[in-house]
Amino acid sequence: ETGLPVTKDGFLRVGADLRVEGQEALFAAGDCAHLTHAPRPKAGVYAVRAAPVLRDNLRAVLSGGRTRAFHPQRDYLKLISLGGKSALGEKLGLAFGGPLLWRQFHDLPRMAAPAPPGVRALSDEDAPDPLCGGCGAKVAPGVLSDVLAAEPGQALPGVLTGPGDDAAVIAVGGARQVLTTDHLRGFTEDPGVMARIAALHALGDVWAMGARPQAALVSVTLPRMSEALQARSLAEIMAQAGAALRAAGAGIVGGHSTMGAEISIGFTLTGLLERDPVTVAGARPGDALILTRPIGSGVLLAAEMRGKADGRDIAALMAALQVPQGDAAQMLAGAHAMTDVTGFGLAGHLMAICRASGVGAEIDLAALPVYPGAEALAARGVRSTIWAANAAAAPVAGGTGARGDLLHDPQTAGGLLAAFGPEDASALLPRLRAAGHHAAVIGRVVAGAPALSARDHAEG
Repeated sequence: ETGLPVTKDGFLRVGADLRVEGQEALFAAGDCAHLTHAPRPKAGVYAVRAAPVLRDNLRAVLSGGRTRAFHPQRDYLKLISLGGKSALGEKLGLAFGGPLLWRQFHDLPRMAAPAPPGVRALSDEDAPDPLCGGCGAKVAPGVLSDVLAAEPGQALPGVLTGPGDDAAVIAVGGARQVLTTDHLRGFTEDPGVMARIAALHALGDVWAMGARPQAALVSVTLPRMSEALQARSLAEIMAQAGAALRAAGAGIVGGHSTMGAEISIGFTLTGLLERDPVTVAGARPGDALILTRPIGSGVLLAAEMRGKADGRDIAALMAALQVPQGDAAQMLAGAHAMTDVTGFGLAGHLMAICRASGVGAEIDLAALPVYPGAEALAARGVRSTIWAANAAAAPVAGGTGARGDLLHDPQTAGGLLAAFGPEDASALLPRLRAAGHHAAVIGRVVAGAPALSARDHAEG
């Protein structure tokens, strides 16, 4: 219906230089085009091979140069999966196949890095790794604590607790509310998945305080896009976030949207306290430490950004991060102390409990639940951009090796960390696991100054 020259089945007719017949300034390549000078079946290989010719010809037309012809190859490799990790290939009339053909497309060679530019900034060789997404993009814990220490928030009327816990506790009339805010930098191209994970991530603060989620304000930054794409993206975000919040008993009551350099999604949440809040203070020597979810999401997301992650591990992680933990929070409501493990890593959030409670803690590295693929990546030296700051803020004596590194890994939608008496913890663990949570007792609270230590009980 364009009025352009097309074949009977609707493909644009192009000449050897890939210019549409009769058009001086219109080119076409790939599956939309029919090569009149050298007809070929529709296959991606021709689009790929046409790319440099198309580039050169566009440049030639714009600069007054001469175009050149595209000469497609006569045949190409066809691959068909036969199932059972076996494949069939055909080229030039010859067929071949079997498991070996499948395997050669499984373990792909590492691509060589491009040559550096001729002119570089002096600090280019020391350039940092790409900024991580999710909770790996947080401001360093030391910077944040120094700034918050100067704010007299708890001195305000009606404010019962200030900075330092998962959420503030506010007196409203005869009720007590918790108030928290959280947002995540983009870590997936699926806005719906990201919105659901971001909502559950923010709900962790409310659940960790033992509160019932109440209301939510949504804050969305979209990358620059057309109004049609804005509408579609926001619809996906609101649908997934709304479903996650409604299932938790909360509702979206408003929010704010803007456009920026990249996507980020955040939530400001209120929750109602029907009992005293569960805070980071209250852990006692001898308490067992329960963690409801594996660690390692930060290193997995960092590895994905760098092309080093196994896609199956990332798919499993995304599925796990979309599981709510409201039922786990209800089971843990009697904890002596509790928090959710997020951007400052397991060690950082456990240190917050120790400092508030005036105790130390010992971590059993062998007992830590870890996401598939995370330990191997940590052993290869893959780390999130906030890892070093986390390690400096919450050092762990004896926390060596890959599992020791994972103690400082920032977690997106991380697990709940709770301190219970040993007998209570033993009774809770099977209940949590029966509900689908990969919970584990990962250590114990010890008497002494706030400090963390780790050992591998499986080895000693």
